[in-house]
Amino acid sequence: MSRTNPHVIETKAKDYIRKRIDEFYSNGDALFRDITERDYGIDALLELFENGMPTGMMALLQIKGSGKTIVPLKKESAVSCSISSSNARYALQDNLPVILLYINILNESSFYYLKIQDALDEQMANKLEKQKSITVRIPIENYVINDMEPLFDLVRNHYLLERYIE
Repeated sequence: MSRTNPHVIETKAKDYIRKRIDEFYSNGDALFRDITERDYGIDALLELFENGMPTGMMALLQIKGSGKTIVPLKKESAVSCSISSSNARYALQDNLPVILLYINILNESSFYYLKIQDALDEQMANKLEKQKSITVRIPIENYVINDMEPLFDLVRNHYLLERYIE
């Protein structure tokens, strides 16, 4: 059995994201945890700390790598990314935020991110039973070059909203 190009891309994308998360805070307040068991679309866990203390704030990560340039859509301020319907259904049943990270491995200086639950409206949810995959739109402002704080804030805001609703 040979190692396929999609496997190489997946490994490079995951390694890059791990490095970016683990190195962002000098005190280690963001941690990339590998998931080594069959992942069901989930590749890793992101855990946030505050001054080295656990906060309980975590997000599941689905990492999608591409060997091609990721180009914004012509008629929309977004990029499109295909995910499997089963992975989208999994995201809908979880209380943890499930974040899609979409990276071009040829330009590892940046990536796009999206909380999958936010992308799945009622119309999209109806497609999950009929289609093997769906295409989600990631707003172009959800683009990380150097500052990863907006990604981490997405996780923090999920928990703040949960507490506010209770």
